[in-house]
Amino acid sequence: MYTIENRGYKVFIYKDVRLRQGVLVQGLPGIGLVGKIAVDYIVDTLGLEKVAELIGPGLLLPVGNAGVFVDQAGVLRPPSYKFYLYTGEERDVLFLTSEVQPVNWAQYDVAECVLDFFTSIGGKTVVGVCGTSSDTPSVEVVYAIANTGRAQELESLGLKKSAGGTITGACGLLPALAALRGLEGFVIMGSTHTPEPNLASSREVVRVLASLLKITIGLEGLDRLIQEEKTREEELRRELERIERAEEKKEGLPSWYV
Repeated sequence: MYTIENRGYKVFIYKDVRLRQGVLVQGLPGIGLVGKIAVDYIVDTLGLEKVAELIGPGLLLPVGNAGVFVDQAGVLRPPSYKFYLYTGEERDVLFLTSEVQPVNWAQYDVAECVLDFFTSIGGKTVVGVCGTSSDTPSVEVVYAIANTGRAQELESLGLKKSAGGTITGACGLLPALAALRGLEGFVIMGSTHTPEPNLASSREVVRVLASLLKITIGLEGLDRLIQEEKTREEELRRELERIERAEEKKEGLPSWYV
């Protein structure tokens, strides 16, 4: 292991990597945790190796305080960006995930630091994956592009162009800054109507990424979690109905009944 210092941040290199037509896929906490769940699922399911990690002053705890996490083994771990390598047949993919987003004042510095590292090892394309707000529970996957000609390819996978609006945080910023360096950059967003974790939306994002990057990955794990969530929701609904019926019966009792 060795360390690269850049822009006040440290990148710990656990394995020297030279990417072939390298793609960076970033999934961080955001709306419905769509992007983070998608990337974490791919990393965990494929058992990808962590090849680098970035820490620095702009990566704070989710509440905005400086500090560290304590894992289940009692080990202190600072908030960090973690890079995992997938070696494909024709190109390599670097998956980036974290427990946190950079704080507002550090978004540009962190993004540029990531791009410095990515381009130094052969990076060509940057993809941000995240959630986007929707008024309906039905799931739709949309895209926004920076300077890439991939629109037709993305639409062939069932994606629609995101028309208007904004993308807050690192999901949109990293691909946009990548485009200014001459890299391809685009964003894939799964719709969600709730701020709660949206597993169904993440599943669709994983499906799209697998097709786009030619990665073979089963979706059974997410399917199981989605079914478990539906079962819990149905049990909660039945329990609430039972309580409501009990309250209605209680209201119908004589006034002197205790």
